[in-house]
This record gives sequence, C-alpha cells and structure tokens, in this order.
Amino acid sequence: MLLGMSVFAQKKELIQDKETILARAAETFDASLRPGGSLYEPVIKENLIGIYVLQVSFGDKGDITSVFVESAEGGNIPSQNRFKDLVAKGRMPFKMPKDRHYRLTHTFDLNAIQR
Repeated sequence: MLLGMSVFAQKKELIQDKETILARAAETFDASLRPGGSLYEPVIKENLIGIYVLQVSFGDKGDITSVFVESAEGGNIPSQNRFKDLVAKGRMPFKMPKDRHYRLTHTFDLNAIQR
C-alpha cells in the first residue's frame, strides 16, 4: 500500500495596517543581519563593510521592487553595490493588501556584525 504524502505549504501572514507593515519590514531587515539570517552569511563571507541607509520598496507579494542607497559611510563602492544587490533579492515574510506598494528607509550597519 502506498501512502500519499501531502506537502503543507506555510501560508504567509496577511498584514493590513501600513505602520505594522513598515515595522515588520524593519524587524525583518534587522533579523536578516543576525546569525542565521539571510544576509548574515554573505556579508561575513564576502567581508562586506559599511553603514548604509537604504530606501527599500516592496509590493503586495513581499517582493522587493527597488533599493536606493540614500547614504553610505565607512564602506567602499564594491561593498555598497554588492550589499544593495543582496537586499534586492530578498522578500518580506508576510503578505500585504493587493496592489499596494510600500517604501521604507532603513539603516544597515554591517560594521556592527560580529565576525
């Protein structure tokens, strides 16, 4: 007898409130730079340095649609460009109202990461 296996896809939480969305996005970015986070390993491995203020736009499905560097301090152009590309590949772990886009300005301090 064959047992059927079903894969349970974890559904993303839907958040409606703009302020909550922006707060959760900031928390997501902070968590991504901690050990185990999506940006932590590449930053360590590639020895990316600097403090970057990025303007990140994202849409209803959690996809990051654009990343703009507002300011950079203590880094170099290759680190800045690589980090910006890494952020652009990310996704928000929650859903937002359809056809809505959000923009968040967030500071990423790569120099504060324990190496």
